[in-house]
Amino acid sequence: MTQDEREEFIFDLAHHHLSKTSDAGVHAMAVDYLCQTFSKQTDEQLYEMAPSKLLKKNKLQKPKGF
Repeated sequence: MTQDEREEFIFDLAHHHLSKTSDAGVHAMAVDYLCQTFSKQTDEQLYEMAPSKLLKKNKLQKPKGF
């Protein structure tokens, strides 16, 4: 199998598996993928990507215990 054939096969296989997955499962996979992607970024890059309402929410709230 050539590299192009392999890439196309992987894409087709992924599409097949996603078509058999529920909407909730697809959403969970997307969240997991984004978490993995964001975990490779620096804190500064994460702050630049974040909307202002998310930054305010995290800075103003104090942690709550049990």
